Amino acid sequence: MTNPDKVDLSDVLFVLVSCTQEISRQRGLEATIASLNKEHERTPFAENLFVFDNASAIKEPLRKLKAPALFGFSPENIGYWGALLWTVRNFPAISKRSFKYIHPIESDLVIRDLHRLAEAKGFLDSNQDFATVRTQEFNVAWRFFFYKNRLNPFRVQRSMVSNVNVITNEKVRFRRASGFKSIYETNWHVKVPALHRWEPFAHALEALAVMGNISEHDFMGEMHKQYRRVALLDGGVWWIHSGFAKVKEADSQMISSYTAPAVLAKHGYRTTRVDCIPSKLPEVSVRKEWRL
Repeated sequence: MTNPDKVDLSDVLFVLVSCTQEISRQRGLEATIASLNKEHERTPFAENLFVFDNASAIKEPLRKLKAPALFGFSPENIGYWGALLWTVRNFPAISKRSFKYIHPIESDLVIRDLHRLAEAKGFLDSNQDFATVRTQEFNVAWRFFFYKNRLNPFRVQRSMVSNVNVITNEKVRFRRASGFKSIYETNWHVKVPALHRWEPFAHALEALAVMGNISEHDFMGEMHKQYRRVALLDGGVWWIHSGFAKVKEADSQMISSYTAPAVLAKHGYRTTRVDCIPSKLPEVSVRKEWRL
């Protein structure tokens, strides 16, 4: 088992993107912040956590973050994709640091066991023909409990995934990576919240920036053009906060992937499944401490 005290993730930039306009998203962000605080006690962040806030009306949950971080406050909601593009374009210069890897964190994710990313990072260090390690909660041995298209009363609702590569339409396969206990090589598509090499991730976002309307599939496709194979960290390090995993509650839980666009717009949210990156990104205020 990896010793959390000896894990070095300082070359990984963790990016939390938040946009909190009403109570359901506040609950999700509070769960995310609480999990990050817990992880910081075990595997301290080394000033490699960036919180990008997309013009939230409710900023109070950010005050509860105990881990050292830089906070970026956008004067307007530029969306998930816009926030990530702004980060890869600007954060290294602002922080005066370079990073080999990036791991986005959405504001409805519960994070656990970040020290396990040491093995994922070690795999990427040793295998230059891979750019991404999937880190969502998943168990290869018990994978049928995680698949969306299986009628299983015991399925893991908070971490439902497709068993098909949505870019190639292939059924997913797994092969344990030689020399690694918890890493599998797979033909799956990438996820945005995952461990990515910085350069191909940034390249994919720049490609999205000139497309107009974009979707998650466009991001997956751009990553697939660069690297055909993906790795997976068995067990993962995050899942979706349970309140947001209930698709039937989409009208009361603001979920950008499921809630009707008109409902999201009413609350000042943008969608993530289909959106566009603004042609001109705004000036973002970056500071070391949180304050109202």
